[in-house]
Amino acid sequence: LSLREVAFVRNLVFNLVSVSQLLDERFEVHFKKGVYRVLDVEETLVCSLQHFGQVFRVDLASISGPTHCLVASPSADIWKWHRRLCHLRFELSSMGLIRGLPKLKAEKDLVFHPCCLGKMVAASHTHVSQVITSYPGELLHMDTVGPTRVASVSGKWYVLVVVDDFSRFSWVFFMQFKDEAFRFVRNLVLSLRNESHKAMRAMRSDNGGEFKNSRFENFCRDLGLEHQFPSPYTPPQNGVVERKNRTLVEMAQTMLDEHRNPRRFSAEAVNTAVTLRTGSFCKLSSEDLVWNSAASVKHLRAFGCRCFVLKKTGHLDKFESHCLDQIFLRYVSSSRAFRVWILEAKQVVETCEVSFDETMPCTTPAFELSGNDAEGTPIFEDEEGAVDIGDAGASAPAAALAPSAMSSDDDGGP
Repeated sequence: LSLREVAFVRNLVFNLVSVSQLLDERFEVHFKKGVYRVLDVEETLVCSLQHFGQVFRVDLASISGPTHCLVASPSADIWKWHRRLCHLRFELSSMGLIRGLPKLKAEKDLVFHPCCLGKMVAASHTHVSQVITSYPGELLHMDTVGPTRVASVSGKWYVLVVVDDFSRFSWVFFMQFKDEAFRFVRNLVLSLRNESHKAMRAMRSDNGGEFKNSRFENFCRDLGLEHQFPSPYTPPQNGVVERKNRTLVEMAQTMLDEHRNPRRFSAEAVNTAVTLRTGSFCKLSSEDLVWNSAASVKHLRAFGCRCFVLKKTGHLDKFESHCLDQIFLRYVSSSRAFRVWILEAKQVVETCEVSFDETMPCTTPAFELSGNDAEGTPIFEDEEGAVDIGDAGASAPAAALAPSAMSSDDDGGP
């Protein structure tokens, strides 16, 4: 029985201890039908008490273990064994898993400085699966991805991803510089305010310079929006859009690898991926929640498949072919059309007069020599690595401080 912070009274004949002091030392005191006992936190008997007049007398004969007085705390043994066992967790001493280890009583929340230096890890973050908002457009999550290893067909290096918290409806915008993010976010927010009957409350992004600047601060203050930021270098706190980024990049990577398409079509692949994810084929898709319109799958085609587009030149020779070999890239959001790549002209066109051959990729010599990358080559460059552009791309812009924006066919598109 060890007690701390005791007072020494010179003329006191007996040693006195209060029940409240025992409770402060995490002991249990039981008074029941003539049985009076003091137990430790493991409910082991520490000592018995005898009723003596108006007080209780401690039965020293019933105390188990050695008696300590004015000596070092027995918890010193814990530290000794902790060092002997190469800094194993303190909990092991109470599990009975180590043969020959004496029973040690460890206090809660013991902190050993060398253990903190050598074994400290990042805090865990609980996955939030339920939606925390009550209507579409209340909270928007946003993040940028990039730069890509090779610029897109229109010279874009970055992708801005925006996700609605309530419906998980997503927008993607493609940018040449990161500082274009504000323009796309501003236009999206103003558009949603016009289309929605309920007000937007907040937006959430990381601490990147493309989001944490005076333009965003003034914009949010003028509209009464709350701009939320996670802790620095803590992506899980912005997990909704971070998981969306991973999903879109993995889908785009897979689509490009299937037919060994050039990496300059990565923006087209990401755009196709977000179109499919937005109208996911479940009972209630993101498109249903936002626009109250059911998604259709009748127009879907395999990315990168071979397609044929009708020639519309003024005069065709009677024996001239009526179509051109092309590659299907993505869907056009503003009209019922498809975006395709003309192999001979090496340009992108939008048309609705197209036929598809989804049984095979486009494997003409012109396509095989159009700058294919090795299968499995990552789409996006590691932020700390050098930009590897291969033989068919321009280098990434040096002053790349810009975010991405939702996919648009004429502004911010691939």
